Amino acid sequence: MTILLNNHGYDNESWRRELCRQLPELPVKVFGEPIDPDEVVYAMVWNHPAGDLNRYPNLKAIFSLGAGAEHFVADTSLPDVPVILLADPAVARDMAAHALYWVLTFHRRYADYRSQQKDRIWHRKQIVPTKEFRAGVFGLGRIGTEVASRIRDFGYAVSGWDRSARQIEGVDCFSGTDTLRDFLSRIDVVINALPLSPKTRHFLDEKIFAVMPPGSFFVNISRGAVVHDESLLDALDRGHLAGAALDAFAQEPLPPEHRYWTHPQVYITPHMSGATFASSAVAVIATNVRRLERGLEVFPLFNREAGY
Repeated sequence: MTILLNNHGYDNESWRRELCRQLPELPVKVFGEPIDPDEVVYAMVWNHPAGDLNRYPNLKAIFSLGAGAEHFVADTSLPDVPVILLADPAVARDMAAHALYWVLTFHRRYADYRSQQKDRIWHRKQIVPTKEFRAGVFGLGRIGTEVASRIRDFGYAVSGWDRSARQIEGVDCFSGTDTLRDFLSRIDVVINALPLSPKTRHFLDEKIFAVMPPGSFFVNISRGAVVHDESLLDALDRGHLAGAALDAFAQEPLPPEHRYWTHPQVYITPHMSGATFASSAVAVIATNVRRLERGLEVFPLFNREAGY
């Protein structure tokens, strides 16, 4: 019984060390090393070559080594075994902290103060009380729920939208496309936590940005392709939106010639809002492996039909 490991484009060795420490009973082979396909029972992968996982006849399950499922959506040849996404609470907490930082920054106008400092200007900006600054979260799955809850706990007014009905204590929840206008018309900053799927690609477009209140802000901590870039840039160019903090992009690294780099109202971070650390992630994976070995349910499973 062997684990196949392929954290494509990232550090494999730290994952191998943690897997050997937390699942010592299972040898680990990094993709590309000599391996007997019959021995592989678990594949722990990210952006693995499409079709390769069919080479392992005794495969019991596939584990994702990062948040998101677009690499599974793209592989239409996945074997018929459970595909388990990574639900690391540490990642969710980090992403919520990142979102809260931008809510604070936009509410308290810290970017304006940074600009004033260059000219030695001492001028206090007018702001509304915390409870009157309204944050909205697109997508109320595991990440979005954590984001909404953390911002709520800091005293902000929080609402959230999802395709399906949700209930979060202290959060005004909306669901379905017919509630989008009501949801969007009452917020000062929108945080995108929608997963990327065929239904959400370019979901945040000119119609969405047009309904947001003038002078509001946008934060993306999810996937770049959920956003229609030209629509966002147009809303910023016209001054309808006051700023955008972007951590994810349709093409990564973001090309040097992209207009986001030079736009004065865009703040860029290099997809770092929720870094995945092997130590905490492998603890989650190891728990699911042991549940599988005991015939118990595992969570969260990739929904092949919905694409997330």
